[in-house]
Amino acid sequence: MVSKVLIIIISLGLIIGLGLYYLVFTGVIKVDSVIPPGATVQIDGSVVGTAPVKHRIRTGIHQISISKDGFETWNGEGKISGMEPLAISIKLRFLLRSTPSGARIIMDGKYLGETDFATHLEPGYHVFEYKKTGYQNAKFKALIPEVPGEPIPVANLNPAETPQREENWTAEAPTEEGFGSIQVSSKPDAQVYLDGEFQGETPMTIKKVSVGGYVITLSREGYRDLRQTVYVKKNETTKVAGELKAESKDQ
Repeated sequence: MVSKVLIIIISLGLIIGLGLYYLVFTGVIKVDSVIPPGATVQIDGSVVGTAPVKHRIRTGIHQISISKDGFETWNGEGKISGMEPLAISIKLRFLLRSTPSGARIIMDGKYLGETDFATHLEPGYHVFEYKKTGYQNAKFKALIPEVPGEPIPVANLNPAETPQREENWTAEAPTEEGFGSIQVSSKPDAQVYLDGEFQGETPMTIKKVSVGGYVITLSREGYRDLRQTVYVKKNETTKVAGELKAESKDQ
């Protein structure tokens, strides 16, 4: 009789211990809203599935990667706790590509950059033209749906019989090109969104950000979102620091 009671006590102890382990030492990452759908999700270099996906992992900081052919791979880090899941919503940028690479891209008559080039595209029809010295131009029209799922076709450039004259697109190009970074800190720690795209959790540095203006949003459950407009300059680090205020209990 004593041995049966002892076995029951030990079994209950193991069950409780296992439950506490999962609550305290593991947490959940939820990649539940990704555009385009069907993107591959990796955590610490290992594939865990295609979005939407939920994955339990040991608490701590983990490297997260979301990718799909024809779109720019998103890389970030997330801090996992045992109390609440880390929810990630991402919209990947289209990757404009050509064979060979290094072609100038003109979309709707405006210069964008050179392949391979990552960018967000507004829904609707767009006309793409690719130009590279020594190759024939490639031009086509593509329809971007509200929820894109397929990449923009790769532009195949055929060698020209007579090398084409180099065209000057400087006047149409942005006045300043290049990349900078954004260093973000907050009290308390919060999730960081760049123009609505999840980047990670403070403190963190967002690297290789194209020159231009952005909206940084700091978000944490139980606190009011904090938004700040920043401008990234070439080869410079823009610092953002914020203090979130707790939501009113009356709300």
